[in-house]
This record gives sequence, C-alpha cells and structure tokens, in this order.
Amino acid sequence: MRKLLLTLAAVMILGLSFAPNAVAQLSDEEYNYVTMDLRGILNLTMTTNPQVDFVFRTIQEYQQGITRFNAVQLEVDATMNWDLYAYASTDNWVQVEQYSTNGSGVLPAEILEIQSSVTSLAPQNFNGFTSLRGLTNSEAAGGPTDETQFLAGQVGTAIGESFAPGTAAANADTHRFRLDMRLVPDIPATFPNSEVDIPDAIGAPVDAPDFAAAGYYYLEVVYSLVEDL
Repeated sequence: MRKLLLTLAAVMILGLSFAPNAVAQLSDEEYNYVTMDLRGILNLTMTTNPQVDFVFRTIQEYQQGITRFNAVQLEVDATMNWDLYAYASTDNWVQVEQYSTNGSGVLPAEILEIQSSVTSLAPQNFNGFTSLRGLTNSEAAGGPTDETQFLAGQVGTAIGESFAPGTAAANADTHRFRLDMRLVPDIPATFPNSEVDIPDAIGAPVDAPDFAAAGYYYLEVVYSLVEDL
C-alpha cells in the first residue's frame, strides 16, 4: 500500500512539474510584405532582313511584276490585348538616284502591294494583295483611324476588335505574320494595280503619257504594335 501511495505521489509531482510548460508555450512571429508589379509587355520582333529589294531588269519582270513571298516576318509577344497596323512613313517613294530624264519621279507609296498571312476583320486590311497607304491616306500619323490598314485588330475595344495576349511561339496562327510584297510596273511603268487617290501622281488611274522614271527609289514601311485602347 505504501508503495502504491509513493507511486501516485511521484506521478502527481511530475504532472505538476510539466503542466505549466504545456499551457504557456513560448512563440514568436515576424512579418514581411510581398508586392507584385505586373508591367504590360508589347514586343514586336522582325525576324527577317529589314530591307526588301526589287530589281526590274527584263520586260517580263516589268509586265508580270515581282513578288517577294515571306518578305517580312513579324512576331508579337503581348500580355494585353493589342492591335497591329502598317503604313508608309511618307506619301511618296524617295528617289535616291535618277537614271533617266524621261518620266516622273513622283511615285506614291500605294504602288507597293502587301498581303498578310493573318486575316484581319478591320475595314482596311491586307487580307489579299492591297496597296499600302501613304502617310496622308492612312491617317496614321497621330495613331490609327478607320482609314488605317490593320494587320490585326482595328479601331475600338469591343469583342473581336483586338487580338488576345499570348506569345508567337504558342500562337503561330495569330501572333506570327508572314507578309508578301509585290510591285507591278507594267510598260510603261504606270503601276496599274495601285489604289491611290492623289491627283497627278503615278499609279492607277494615271494620265497618259505619265510613267515612272528609271531610277533607284526607297520607301519606309512602319509596323506599329499598340495596346488596344
């Protein structure tokens, strides 16, 4: 009996010794603040040579024209809805060198035709070979308008008026553009396929006997990627 009482007393003493530690467990805490800054990204990359050359040396080339397939390839990576449009930075081609005094050196931007691999629902687009509008006709100097030619999206923010975020690698059909370019001088060089509304300029409709003078010309084409606003 004494042994049992001694055992119970020992258990009670041990219980009293450990009970305060179980109730008053020590702890400590620190805090940090995690922030997130999501920057909008719009990346337009040209993966081809920025210079596209057209050299007309034969009668056949003048009559049938020259087409450069996949002349320009563009890739878009974006984290937001976006639009892509194109226009010439000037109204006319710049004549660098004149080979002959016969003919006119005033060639409107619209003699260049462009066709895109991606379909656009914009009223002005490049779904088929289309004359590229010069700066005035495109009305794109201060941003796109209803007269601007779109490769993707269009003016406005409604459903279907922009392209969705994504990368070119994962969305080849909508974020990767292959552009074909064509020039058809004809004989004489009046560029009958041109769609231009500039009085007295070379390009259809053209007043005979106006025709393009032999020479070396260049035109700067602008591709503009913008947030859909």
